[in-house]
Amino acid sequence: MTAPTTLHPAAAPVAPAAPTEVALKARGLSVVFGGLTAVDALDLDIRNHSIHAIIGPNGAGKTTAVNALSGFQAPTRGQVWIGTATRPRWSAHQMAQAGLARTFQNIRLFGGMTVLETVLVGAHKRFGSTLPALLWRSARARAEEQHEETRARELIRFVGLPDTAVLQPASSLSYGNQRRVEIARALMSSPAVLLLDEPLAGMNVSEKAEVSALIRAIRQQGTAVLLIEHDMDVIRSLAERVTVMHRGRKLTEGSAAEVLADQRVQDAYLGKVQ
Repeated sequence: MTAPTTLHPAAAPVAPAAPTEVALKARGLSVVFGGLTAVDALDLDIRNHSIHAIIGPNGAGKTTAVNALSGFQAPTRGQVWIGTATRPRWSAHQMAQAGLARTFQNIRLFGGMTVLETVLVGAHKRFGSTLPALLWRSARARAEEQHEETRARELIRFVGLPDTAVLQPASSLSYGNQRRVEIARALMSSPAVLLLDEPLAGMNVSEKAEVSALIRAIRQQGTAVLLIEHDMDVIRSLAERVTVMHRGRKLTEGSAAEVLADQRVQDAYLGKVQ
């Protein structure tokens, strides 16, 4: 299976340049449901060209934090920046326009769409043609559609799917390959930041290795990756920086080796931290 040279996840590893800018930032981010504080004053910096993981025991607030970071949950307090852009309150659509894309813990595909059609959904912000031009199929609109279809096919190869999958119903693929379709759809918007909520859940060892290589390749192409993952071996091999959450709060942050050796982190996973 051959992919474009600039997109091939199996290419020789390239050490990323030292990140100096923040792709995604949160300050004082809090989410309160009734009397329950699910996320409490979270500060977070996701550097450009980096893989940053959020870990923590079940119920730590990880997915709620990612939902608030991506506009799917309105924070009760706090502020989020994408690059240098910020708003008092972001919608998911506004965040997508600003350069953030995500996948979800539970696969979300459109029932009857083919793999190609599903991936093309991610190109919505890239079309410059007006609605009348699209409806009347102007030369510019046709050229844009052809360009985006070519890019979608390249991304389908990039995530590791064969050309034969392009016209298959996305929902007919195996669980692991549906995950790949979701990642390709997210990449169609050319995001500066990609949020992956447990992208390796339910995969076997070889599938985890393949998708881990894909995540590294995404980073090498210049996209910052924020990853939620439970597999500590994956965290050790992928994440350059790790934030540990416990009961809605940031417990500690540092390299994977540092945080996984921290007694407080070990106690949190064993239920010993109050």
